[in-house]
Amino acid sequence: MDYWIHYLFAEHSESELKDWASRLQFFRYRRAYGGHANDGDSLDVALKYDSTKMLVDILRYLGIEPTVYSDKPKQPTPSTSYTYEEYCSFPSLISGTKWVEQPSYCNIDGIKVHISCEREIIKISLNHQDKYTVTTEDIECAEKLERKLGELKQHIVDPPRDIKHYVCPKYYPDIFS
Repeated sequence: MDYWIHYLFAEHSESELKDWASRLQFFRYRRAYGGHANDGDSLDVALKYDSTKMLVDILRYLGIEPTVYSDKPKQPTPSTSYTYEEYCSFPSLISGTKWVEQPSYCNIDGIKVHISCEREIIKISLNHQDKYTVTTEDIECAEKLERKLGELKQHIVDPPRDIKHYVCPKYYPDIFS
């Protein structure tokens, strides 16, 4: 068995991933890069938007009231040192918008998620039980969220990023058959 396949199934067996694939329509299991990346596995879904208005409308549909600034808020200046508190005072803006703040950690229907937006993609990540591995509770939360996401089906991007770390039909058709 090659290294990648061994790594892919190290935390969750192939049969477990097949079970998840049969239960989830939109969320995809992402296997962490691992090593010194200090990332964890997650369940992700991505939604495409093509304008700031569409971005705001999708976030509002999900129950998230985005922070939209009427004027560009002060941002860090390159090559300038800031204290931690000073740096944290700068809002993290979604590139390409005028001027929508990244949602970051929030709740959708009472379920804790992390939302990040870039390059006209809204990525919703779930792994609130254990930040390094996906749990059965995460799968159950994803199933609940997918009921709401059904209305946004035309915006779904699969896989969320075009990499083999996402267990999706493109890279692992046998898991989805």
